[in-house]
Amino acid sequence: MPIALRPKLLVPLAVLVLALALPAAAGATLAFVRNPSHPVVYAAADDGSGAHRIARGEGPHVSPDGEMVAFSVEGPGHRPELKLAPAASGPARRLMVNWRETSSLAFSPDSKTIAALRGPELGKEKLVLIDVASGAQRVVASGYFGGFSFSPDGSEIVYSLAASERFPPRSDVYRSEIEGSGKVFVRAPRPVRLTHDHRSSDPLWGPAGKIVFVRALDAKKRRYGPKNELFLMTPQGRSVERLTHTRVPELLQGLFPTDWSANGSRLLAEFEGQDTSYAVAVNPKTGAQRPIAEAGEAGFVGTALSADGRLVLGFTGGFEPGPRHDVVAIPYLGGKPRVLAKGAFAPAWNR
Repeated sequence: MPIALRPKLLVPLAVLVLALALPAAAGATLAFVRNPSHPVVYAAADDGSGAHRIARGEGPHVSPDGEMVAFSVEGPGHRPELKLAPAASGPARRLMVNWRETSSLAFSPDSKTIAALRGPELGKEKLVLIDVASGAQRVVASGYFGGFSFSPDGSEIVYSLAASERFPPRSDVYRSEIEGSGKVFVRAPRPVRLTHDHRSSDPLWGPAGKIVFVRALDAKKRRYGPKNELFLMTPQGRSVERLTHTRVPELLQGLFPTDWSANGSRLLAEFEGQDTSYAVAVNPKTGAQRPIAEAGEAGFVGTALSADGRLVLGFTGGFEPGPRHDVVAIPYLGGKPRVLAKGAFAPAWNR
């Protein structure tokens, strides 16, 4: 499940060329944003054809079935609202007000549930599950969150949680079963704590019984805060192993996991920090890593990996939205990008 771009922190973040034809897959939807000063969400086929306006808003997320686009709109009192619209066309409906960390949202694999954060501008947030059909909300946990994702079968959710806003966050990773996912509970499910080091965050549940997550290292050695390295563990919190060994300069944070391929053989991450965000391919077995395309402040920002692992979706020109961005797809193994939408950014798809 892809994870969208995080807000930037002060310390946030021989090539085989594949023939690239980009045929439109059945039900595959692309969403993106144009006009950063007055952002508007668009939807199209995953090859960029048939682009049409959805609504005013930003931060789109496409449901796994490709039928819906969730996005953020500034509502009354400058309160961010979570809205949902048909990808084909039609009016949007409001699902939630006080949506926090609007760059983060997860659809369940069956597209019936949305996980998001709700809360005031300052203070604790709630991780809520929203029933797409009815709009009903259920609270999973409360505190300060650093990423979340559904299990491949949608019956559980994994998330990181800290008790305060201090930096670096003293966060750990938890797993919780989901009510209404085909299981009957006598009482509300209790979360299971998977880490106990107070420096683990941003879990991304992948296939083959693996969760990749961030562990913050070297906090006492680095002037401006710890660096991120990727680790792997089972859904039970066992067999924890370090995956990456990354050189992270001062003022940069390092890697955050973005997306898995469906078979677990490929992993996409984003290298982030001050004024920096660019896509990195990570080998889930060896930890070997390399930029997908341009690195640095004006690098290629990756937002999703296709299920077959062949293509990386993202946009050119660096993380700061502007008119010179283009939404492109680039072969994971390297190659020429194909432009899907000119003058656009923040793409998502269900390919």
